[in-house]
Amino acid sequence: MEEALLTKRRHALEAEVSREPFNYDTWFDYVRLEEQAGEAGQAREVYERAIANVPPTKEKRHWKRYIYLWLNYAMFEEQHNVERAGMIYEKALFDLIPHETFTFSKIWILYSHFLIRNKQLDKARKLFGQALGRCPRRKIFKAYAQLEEKLAQFDRCRKIYERQIEVFPDSSDTWIEYAEFEA
Repeated sequence: MEEALLTKRRHALEAEVSREPFNYDTWFDYVRLEEQAGEAGQAREVYERAIANVPPTKEKRHWKRYIYLWLNYAMFEEQHNVERAGMIYEKALFDLIPHETFTFSKIWILYSHFLIRNKQLDKARKLFGQALGRCPRRKIFKAYAQLEEKLAQFDRCRKIYERQIEVFPDSSDTWIEYAEFEA
């Protein structure tokens, strides 16, 4: 009975994604179905098909749900194949997202956290540096400063705050965070 329901749901989702390949919510439903069915290979195949549907415009609003497919895919692979998860983050960050038009702080931060979990602190620091060089965002500065503070690397943390003040000199939040850090 369960297999029949699973097959019926797969066919319905298959028809939906064929009709509307850029409806990322349907892709999420499809992937979730395969993950819940315990079909890692099937889930991977659906993820690959889903991410092949790159938004046709360079407007960030069209990319938000799409990028979450990549993030979920990377987190899924972290449970199954850590090396593959790293490749997914790298492909999304360095081959896909048009950083000159827009970026997503979340993917930079999550990839850095992934690297830290996998004992690649130097690579995580380098990634934070790349993010701040290419597309400085307050969230990225904050995440990087928090990392260094947790590691008791106060000189590094101080330099991050100083750089953030250079980039965002009119941000009262930055000044407050820096003052709280120094207190």
